[in-house]
Amino acid sequence: MHTVQLKLDDSIYSNVMFLLNNLNLKGLEIKEKFDNKKEIEEIENFSNHSANLVEEWKDLDEDTVWK
Repeated sequence: MHTVQLKLDDSIYSNVMFLLNNLNLKGLEIKEKFDNKKEIEEIENFSNHSANLVEEWKDLDEDTVWK
């Protein structure tokens, strides 16, 4: 197995990830690392926003499972 590391400019990142994700994934492992704190923050904000759209997750009784 070989490892290839790419540093991508924001302007081409989505195009390269689209290409990689549409390859034959057998024998391909993709790990993403973000160097930019703003990108991480945007992903976390999107993730939190999406979770808030699921009605059952808003129910406070759901949290009792984790106590």
